[in-house]
Order: sequence, then C-alpha cells, then structure tokens
Amino acid sequence: MKKMGVETVIEEFRKQLKIIDLEYENIEKKTVLLRDVQRLVLPGQVFENLRRGTTLMINKWAAAKLQEAGIIEYGEKIIDLKNLVQLEWKEKNNPGELQELPKYFYLMVKDDVEKLDQNTKNIIMDIISLRLNKILGFASKRVSIDLVENLTREEELLYDTIRRIIEEWIRYVSPAGGR
Repeated sequence: MKKMGVETVIEEFRKQLKIIDLEYENIEKKTVLLRDVQRLVLPGQVFENLRRGTTLMINKWAAAKLQEAGIIEYGEKIIDLKNLVQLEWKEKNNPGELQELPKYFYLMVKDDVEKLDQNTKNIIMDIISLRLNKILGFASKRVSIDLVENLTREEELLYDTIRRIIEEWIRYVSPAGGR
C-alpha cells in the first residue's frame, strides 16, 4: 500500500514532465537558413523568397525537421563549454542562489547530448547536483515558489512537488501542525 502511494505521485510527476516536453517542442527557436528558399510553409506561417542567412523564429519541432533536411541551422548555441564552466563555478560559489538558465535548459541539453564529450557531460551533471541541492534546501525551508528565482521550467515542477510533500510531512509529524 505504501508503494502504491509513491507510485501514484511519481506517475503524476511523469505526466507533468510530459506536459513540459510538449511546451518545449512548441517554443520558438531562432534559426538561420542555409540556402535560398522559394517558399516555406509551416503551420500558421508561409514564407516566400527567403535568402540564405535569413533569420527566422519557428517552432522547435518544425525547426528540428528543417535542420534534418539541411535547410536551417539553429541560430544560437545552447551548450558552450566556457559558459558551462563559468556556470558551474557560479553555482558552487553562490550557495544561496540559483544562477539564471534558459527556461528549458535540461531539455536543451538532452537535445545535444550525443554531441557532448564526457568532460562536458560531467560538468552538466555537477551543475545538476549543485542546483538540486539548492532546490532541496529551499523546499525544506518551505520557501514559496514565487520567492525562488531562476528556476528552469523543469525545476519549477520538481520544486513545487517536493515542497508540497515536505509541507504535508511537516503537518503530519509536527506537534504544532506545521506552524
């Protein structure tokens, strides 16, 4: 019976993560055309007479298809080793605050995972651990999500779930009822 309750929470958490995946697939990405295009038809958008080097903002899922076809490339680099090393240093040396990251940082990293060397993966895992420790600390203090700055979309869900579980646990074990 105990395991069933935890499994229910985990299953609901997975469902919420899938919603975040869908949000991410529909964000607009900056892209650059690799060649001239007479006509480009996307859902809700029609582009004509586009020149190589033109910058377009299009949905991520459409951009992925166009990139596979060799028509566009992403206009911004998500994973940059120098920036990751700086981020890791800032996360280590600022224990009371989360550094700013793109809204869907973890999903962006997963998109590029096959392009990453082991050293870069290790730095990313260190960043994840550092941020997770901070998130757990904020949640254990029951800080309102509105007061926690620089959470990614994925972290917002994690934080809210953990904080609510902690609040319920404290209400249960506290002689003062969680006050």
